[in-house]
Amino acid sequence: MLDEIARLDPVKIRTLFDTGGEYRRSRSGGDFAVDFHAGLRKARESGPVHAGTVEQALGLPHPAPVVGRAKPPAIFSVFDYDTVNAVFRDPETFSSEVMQSTFDTFGRNILGMGGTEHSRHRGVVQPSFNRNMMQWWADRWINDLTGSLLDRIEARGSAELNVEFCALLPLLTITGSFGVGMDDTLRLRELIEQMIGATVERDDRIAAAAEAGEILGPVIADRRAEPRDDLISKLLQGTIRDEDGTRRGLTDAEILAFARLILTAGSGTTWRQLGITLWALLNEPDQLDAVRRDRSLVRNAIEESLRWEVTDPTFYRTATRDTELGGVAVPAGSRVALCLTAANHDPKRWDDPERFDVRRPLRPHLSFAGGPHVCLGMHLARAEMSVALNAILDRLPNLRWAPGAERPVLMGLHWRGPSELPVVFG
Repeated sequence: MLDEIARLDPVKIRTLFDTGGEYRRSRSGGDFAVDFHAGLRKARESGPVHAGTVEQALGLPHPAPVVGRAKPPAIFSVFDYDTVNAVFRDPETFSSEVMQSTFDTFGRNILGMGGTEHSRHRGVVQPSFNRNMMQWWADRWINDLTGSLLDRIEARGSAELNVEFCALLPLLTITGSFGVGMDDTLRLRELIEQMIGATVERDDRIAAAAEAGEILGPVIADRRAEPRDDLISKLLQGTIRDEDGTRRGLTDAEILAFARLILTAGSGTTWRQLGITLWALLNEPDQLDAVRRDRSLVRNAIEESLRWEVTDPTFYRTATRDTELGGVAVPAGSRVALCLTAANHDPKRWDDPERFDVRRPLRPHLSFAGGPHVCLGMHLARAEMSVALNAILDRLPNLRWAPGAERPVLMGLHWRGPSELPVVFG
């Protein structure tokens, strides 16, 4: 595996996983690196629900409407835990219709589906991501990949963990689970960026999705002929019940929709969240040492990281009828922005919420959303981070920030992550 990883182009890796560059290319918010928690706290304290976007609540400019496009819907933003949680758990009033914009590129997928259609399709893939399958993931991919990535840096005494470790572990886990060859891995990640880039033209996004299908299509055909112990084979072996009660296997188009979605989520969010976890611990050496000495705190560190600084700060829903949130009238058709970061810092639920504390009593947070659309891969993300953090603590003793290097920051308004992770050890 070391030889295969060594073939990956280091320049392309750094380009694809350049945190600041990703934000500038893909989403509004640029390389937003200021501490935005004070603004979110002020918004939450002045009322749980505001008319307007999260950006406007923070005093930031909202992108102007694109000339020639339909007038965007009214937007309301939610900032407290109870109201965000209530919206997630009421899909009849607050639908995932806004996510149907992904249908053009991913194919019809569970992000934008609702009701029984969503539950029927999710039921096909969910078993492979249940908690009891995490040992399968670890044995097949996570453990070996973690070891191989650390083999490459352990003897050096220094590393940039963001691109050399955090970025590659989830990417190679997901592509490996699909049976994608190492030579296609970075190209798939490149295509994913094109598929989800807000500044990329629609035709170019569709072309990128088609190319991703050309890479994945032969793997699907191969697994139809000769199943293996991987995720594509499990999807091919699953069945779905249509609305008329007919049970059937998934089509190639349905498997491609799942594959594009899982590749997008699996190669992006865990990378940034693992980086946030390490960034927080490196900034709190006493807590890092506590986790090193007491590995029962690894779980706490991960959950506290998720609560404290989630990678995707805002999720969106669409109001299906006239309703009210936090005393604010929300007309049917409005878009509702759910600020997970603000909800996870609600002082009504957590004491001193802006402090990172690995000894904080565990309480459910909203970083994986909630309700029927709760994150499909949340157990996999936790498993990857747990294996990774334990291995780093085992193999990189006295881990600390590289002396003389500029201290990295957390960046991004819509996607959060560390600018880099330059460390020394030993």
